[in-house]
Amino acid sequence: MVFMQSINYTTQSVDTSMEVERIQFAKWRSLSLSQKAELVSSWTKGCWEMGLNAILSRYPDATYPIIRNKFAILTLGNTTAHWILAQNYQPPLMITDPISLALVITDILNQLEISYLVGGSLASSLLGELRSTQDIDLVVDLDLEKVPLLLDALEPRFYVSENAVREAIIAQKSFNIIDNESLGKVDMFILKDEPFSHSEFQRKQPRIIRPGTMLVLPTAEDIILQKLTWYKLGYGSEKQWRDILGVMKLQGEKLDLAYLSHWAENLGVLESLKRGLTQSGL
Repeated sequence: MVFMQSINYTTQSVDTSMEVERIQFAKWRSLSLSQKAELVSSWTKGCWEMGLNAILSRYPDATYPIIRNKFAILTLGNTTAHWILAQNYQPPLMITDPISLALVITDILNQLEISYLVGGSLASSLLGELRSTQDIDLVVDLDLEKVPLLLDALEPRFYVSENAVREAIIAQKSFNIIDNESLGKVDMFILKDEPFSHSEFQRKQPRIIRPGTMLVLPTAEDIILQKLTWYKLGYGSEKQWRDILGVMKLQGEKLDLAYLSHWAENLGVLESLKRGLTQSGL
C-alpha cells in the first residue's frame, strides 16, 4: 500500500485529485503484467490509428505513397521518415503495437543468443503508470562478431544501418531500427561497461507478457534509476519525471530503498530520488 499523506505529494496531472489517483493506482496495481501490457498496446495502437485516420480524412484523394509518407513524418519526424521512404522495400502499412513489435525483435535476439532487457517508457509503463508509448528501448549485449547475423535476421523487414550498428558498439552508444511495415522505431542501446549498467543487466527478469511469450524487463528500482539519469541529462524531462513518479507510486513499499539510495548517490541523482520519493508519498 502506498500512503499518500505527504503534503508534498504530487499527482500525475493537475486535473486529477489525490483521492482519484489513489483509486486509479490501486486498480492498476491489481492487474497482472500481461493485462497491463494489453492496455499499453491497445492505447498506443489506438493513437496510431487515430493519426492515420486523420491523415486519410485530410487527404481523401491521396495515393498510398503519399499516405505512407505523411504517416512516416507524423510518427518518425522528417529526417528519419525520409531515410525510410528512400528505401526500395515499402510493404503495405500495418499498424501494430509496441508489445508485438518488441516481441518480434526480441525473438530475433533470442535466436542469436544476444542478451537484452527492455528499458525506457515501455518498461516504466509496465512497471508504473500505464500510458501509450512511441519508441521501444532495448539494452543489448552485442559485439561486432554478431553484427552480420543480426543484419541478416532483421532485413528486409527492418531498416538498419550497418555503419550505425558498428559505431554504436565501438562507442557504447545506440542505434535505431525502423520497422518498414508499421514504421515503428526501436532504439538499441549497447550495454555499457559501467558498474550500474552491469548491475541492472544482472538483475533483469524474464516476465510473462502474453500467454507463452516473455520479455526481459529491468527491476522497478533499475528503471527508476535509469530514468533519473536521463532526467538529469535533460532527455524529455517532464515525461521522464512523470514516469519516475509513476513507477514509485505503483510499486510503493515493494521498492528496495537501500539499493535505490546506493546507486542514486553513485550516479549523482540522490537529491532527485529523494524528491521523487517525497512527491510519491513514500
